[in-house]
Amino acid sequence: MFSRRTFLQIMALTAGASLARWTCPALAADKKAGPGEYDAVVVGAGLGGLACAALMAGNGLRPLVLERHDVVGGYASSFERTDEAGNVFSCEVSLHATTPTAPGDRALLKDMGVLDRLEFAPHKYAWCSVFPDFSLEVEPGGLGPFEKLLLDRFPAERDGIKGLFGFWEKLAQEMNEMYAKGPGPKLLFPLRFPTLWGIRDKTLAQVVDRFVTSAQAKAVICQSWGYYGLPPSRLAAFYYLWPTWQYLTYGGYYLKGTSQALSNALADSITARGGEVRTGCEVTGIVLEQGRAAGVRTDSGETFRAAAVVLNAALPQAVDRLLPKEAFDPEYLARLKTFSPSPSSMVVWLGLDRDVTKIEARGEISLNPGYDSDGSFAGTMACDPGRTGLSMTVFDNLVQGFSPKGKSTVSLTMLSGYGPWKRFEADYDAGNKEAYYREKERLTEMLIAKAEKHLLPGLSKMIVMRESSTPLTNRRFTANTAGAIYGYNQTPDNSFMSRLPVRTPVKGLYLAGAWSDPGGGYMGVMSGGKNAFKALVEDRVRG
Repeated sequence: MFSRRTFLQIMALTAGASLARWTCPALAADKKAGPGEYDAVVVGAGLGGLACAALMAGNGLRPLVLERHDVVGGYASSFERTDEAGNVFSCEVSLHATTPTAPGDRALLKDMGVLDRLEFAPHKYAWCSVFPDFSLEVEPGGLGPFEKLLLDRFPAERDGIKGLFGFWEKLAQEMNEMYAKGPGPKLLFPLRFPTLWGIRDKTLAQVVDRFVTSAQAKAVICQSWGYYGLPPSRLAAFYYLWPTWQYLTYGGYYLKGTSQALSNALADSITARGGEVRTGCEVTGIVLEQGRAAGVRTDSGETFRAAAVVLNAALPQAVDRLLPKEAFDPEYLARLKTFSPSPSSMVVWLGLDRDVTKIEARGEISLNPGYDSDGSFAGTMACDPGRTGLSMTVFDNLVQGFSPKGKSTVSLTMLSGYGPWKRFEADYDAGNKEAYYREKERLTEMLIAKAEKHLLPGLSKMIVMRESSTPLTNRRFTANTAGAIYGYNQTPDNSFMSRLPVRTPVKGLYLAGAWSDPGGGYMGVMSGGKNAFKALVEDRVRG
């Protein structure tokens, strides 16, 4: 006999499994917005909101997207900086790699009307890593190349590694079967998909520890945990194992034209098919009528009415600022209080006076300070470059001609907690940034020195342009709580089968983006946009 919680978990997963196979039914004309009306107002033009609106517009509905910033995209954006000689460098805000050739991801890009407008450049390696006593390059092509690399380096762990990779492959087989054939009867799910069911409430460390004993081997297996926001001891196993399998299988790609090209293509797709996108328009409140979301108010005093509201913004901010507390039931609010925002980030962009692709041929390299992921995460939360890792991206190794001729563009990225920056928050908001700038400069120098010592010798002497961002920068431009880059943390109690759903207790209010199902990452948030679109359509179809 299943408990109510277990049954709800099965319901959530089977609903999620149907997302990839779901197509929008034909919508009756009398259920669509009339002249001067909107089917939904989308709050925020990050990828989740843009994806939802693009799918709406592509299926005959009329969305209105409102964005407080002056450009669309959220973290999926870029900007330019010029050196003293007038050379213009493009600075990518967040994208390092994504998986547009994975079947589900490719289908989603096509459904949103942007696939034929985008050009992707493949990474040569799935990832490259530098540890204290060795380096490695993992080639794409499934789990096989990665497994062989581990077996060659850790022969004493042969049985455990083979056991783990067999388990990992079985998980992928179950996922692919579920997407291809559907989840089947809900109560039979644990029997049909025992591997998926078995990790529903497990951390990555709990799964890996069952097979592998070497701390070094574990560190290599879990080396890309930083891209998911938590160390293996806290990170939901599924959230790491399934996306990493996809990444290893289909390879990583960068987007020519930077991630801004994707955001712009989505906005164009929306407007070309009858939707509307407005920037520089901040939503200050959600209109409720008889307990249902019926539109929004903006900072200009305008009110936009719609049949539904899709929130592509930080849920904690919405709860505090956009809606009265009584709009949500106490159980929902209590659950939200158990979740924590993901880490933020610090990024340094560098324009270099030479072509470094002849010195460093790798597109992206992760620098790991050691084999203690929990210790590294503590350094992350303290924003201490001396105790945590960083990644370096050489964009000219991904896209030929990315930089001005004879120059190169590099970014250095480090996860960061918000706590160390909290003390600057009030002055930062008031425009008193002298102390903040000193701290940002100090850490920028540390990151450059670290990259120069371990990854690119002579780096500091090559720099002709530099810019950097901090968690306060992220908070300023995205309004994300604590400058979070992945929404809510993907802990076992808020991931996979238990991830916060896109439907809210407020009728007509839906979530799209990193804070709800399935979570962060480019394809993750766009899938969240589709998830919100599906829920909105189903609710409207039901009347």
